Amino acid sequence: MASLVYDGDAGGGGREAVRVLDPESADVFFVPFFSSLSFNSHGHNMTDPETEIDRKLQIDLMEFLRQSKYWQRSGGRDHVIPMTHPNAFRFLREQVNASILIVADFGRFSKTMSNLNKDVVAPYVHVVESSLDDDTVDPYGLRPLLLFFRGRTVRKDEGIVRAKLAKILAGYDDVHYERSIATVESIKMSTQGMRSSKFCLHPAGDTPSSCRLFDAIVSHCVPVIVSDQIELPYEDEIDYSRFSIFFSVKEALTPGYMVDQLRLFPKERWIEMWKQLKTISHHYEFHYPPQKEDAVDMLWREIKHKLPGVKLAVHRNRRLKIPDWWGRRR
Repeated sequence: MASLVYDGDAGGGGREAVRVLDPESADVFFVPFFSSLSFNSHGHNMTDPETEIDRKLQIDLMEFLRQSKYWQRSGGRDHVIPMTHPNAFRFLREQVNASILIVADFGRFSKTMSNLNKDVVAPYVHVVESSLDDDTVDPYGLRPLLLFFRGRTVRKDEGIVRAKLAKILAGYDDVHYERSIATVESIKMSTQGMRSSKFCLHPAGDTPSSCRLFDAIVSHCVPVIVSDQIELPYEDEIDYSRFSIFFSVKEALTPGYMVDQLRLFPKERWIEMWKQLKTISHHYEFHYPPQKEDAVDMLWREIKHKLPGVKLAVHRNRRLKIPDWWGRRR
């Protein structure tokens, strides 16, 4: 349970959320069921008989929540549930569709269940090491590679663009596009590659987002985003166009177009983006305990921004005598 009140502490850091022991004073209720971990731990390949354990955990959770008067009072609207894996909570998702969901993107959620009006987009935990010593007088000159990508190239759904980009980007001396899987050694090579590149490519994966975007941010490598349906963390506060470049899938698959645009990109503008990356990269770091304006703190702030809509929905629901008519308007 957390009361989302900005609360200063002795260190002057402050917190976006504080835990309260009296449920009557809580603004939202955090449900500590880690559905992504449950999915990955119990039958990750979807056909394994162990998926029954995941399903049973979801059933037990819903039985517990339905017995809570606070769930009953709001219909779950003021409950916060982490659901960052695209297949998390897959058996009973529709039963929590009123709650505030913490998602990585909306790639496998129906429009009737999950949306930006009530849900919060979380950043992936970055895989590469953060670039902490990047105070150089000539960052542009010290990054000789134009564009870098290293990762899986065979993906589903919108991620099929990766295999097509492999052909489009072949043959350029200043572009590194390599098929790879995550190992300790490959992560080290990705860290070095991103820190040596002006731009880092982020094509869609199995869903519209992946950790590669956040690897680029903490590497201070200007992200080049090719994902038509991506949604981004903290976008009500952060303007990604100040430090990222966006291409539609159609534009990116036009031979020569993306590379030509990046080669023509002004050095002065790139340096401004690099400086902005250094300014905002701490928002994508996860710490325990959380620190001021790190990823956890920012997520609670985003949840706080959802509260007016939550309260509106709860108050309206208490007085409606018939099912909500608004959605039936033409």
